Amino acid sequence: MGPASSVRLRVRRLGAITALLTVGGLIATPASIASVSVGAPRAPGRAVQAPQASRKTLARAPKALQAAVRATLGPRSTLAGPSQQAELTPSDGTANDFGWSVDISGSTAVVGAPFCFQTSCPGAAYVFVRSGSIWTQQAKLTASDGLNGDEFGFNIAISGSTVVVGVDVKNQAAGVAYVFVRSGTIWSQQAELTASDGVAYDHFGVSVAISGSTTVVGAFGRNSFTGAAYVFVRSGTIWSQQAELTASDGAASDEFGWSVDISGSTAVVGALLKNNATGAAYMFVRSGTIWSQRAELTASDGAASDSFGFRVAISGPTVLVAAPYKDSNTGTAYVFVRSGTIWSQQAELTASDGTAGDYFGWSVAISGSTAIVGAIDKGPKHAGAAYVFVNSGGIWSQLAELTASDATAYDVFGYSVSLYRSTLVVGAPGHGSSGATYVFVNV
Repeated sequence: MGPASSVRLRVRRLGAITALLTVGGLIATPASIASVSVGAPRAPGRAVQAPQASRKTLARAPKALQAAVRATLGPRSTLAGPSQQAELTPSDGTANDFGWSVDISGSTAVVGAPFCFQTSCPGAAYVFVRSGSIWTQQAKLTASDGLNGDEFGFNIAISGSTVVVGVDVKNQAAGVAYVFVRSGTIWSQQAELTASDGVAYDHFGVSVAISGSTTVVGAFGRNSFTGAAYVFVRSGTIWSQQAELTASDGAASDEFGWSVDISGSTAVVGALLKNNATGAAYMFVRSGTIWSQRAELTASDGAASDSFGFRVAISGPTVLVAAPYKDSNTGTAYVFVRSGTIWSQQAELTASDGTAGDYFGWSVAISGSTAIVGAIDKGPKHAGAAYVFVNSGGIWSQLAELTASDATAYDVFGYSVSLYRSTLVVGAPGHGSSGATYVFVNV
């Protein structure tokens, strides 16, 4: 875990499913998490500040106004919106917390299961492919040098026929990332990535993302938890480190690199504990082989303990940044768009039925004009939900609220989410004895 004096926010398993907050040895469950202290406040950097976004939503209107609007609009249509296509489960029955991480590219989905019932458990990632409307398991991925407790599958990413799996606790938490490729229907390990300057407790691999032949790997523990993110590129079958990304105003305990994503030559990196856990997200752009920071994103209404940057996602010129601890852990997600070289806040997404303790924003994904946001504690006893939003002419609106067809208590449905065009994947690692992942279509 690193030096005792370090300030850390980590998500791990305890018993069934529990989110752990460790701050100098203090551990609390999600329902009791109210703030994250990172020492004396620092003066904020020169962030790119967006125009003030409206927080007015129907859910926050007076009850009489809500009723009047809904009466005018009529009942919600049951003819449109996503429908559940499949429930994915591992074929071997040894996995636990299956659905802890998910990603999808085309008709291939990958699901992480970092824990299992076996005495020796390095973790695994499962690959599923769709033919028509039928999903089948194609492969189970494991590390060539996997060891008990590695938590392989804690974070995963896929692009085409390439999968990246982050293992941030391996080698005294120096961390590694594994690359797998598919030839026909056979998957094989192509590379094991490490940071050129990695040391113990860097937690390289805590977050991973891939776009084509470029992958980004977060290392939030680097330099006293200031954090860093590393860019690797593939030439033929060889992967090499292209850049080490750091924040221009980085400071100890920012945890830059806790979350990462990439789209083409643009990357976004979250620093959820920056400025007393108000949080920030940084935009980087590649020109040739050189990466440079272009913007620092902050919420227009950001406050201490929001943890803005807990999750990030990008699709073209649109970025989605989550702050699941905002407003007594109700949670919020923010949309930013780029015009030229300027990033500005376009919208603030909230659940139509959001309440304190939902943790809306625990997971996020975006593809084109569609976004999905997970809320792990929504519903009775942490069953969870995921919300789908669509953009029309710059206006974002909630399209649907997704739940599992066989939802039960403590499923934490929405713990992980991914989106590819009209297909959504949602992880529920607490479901049943092994966890489950759900596929929805017709977004």
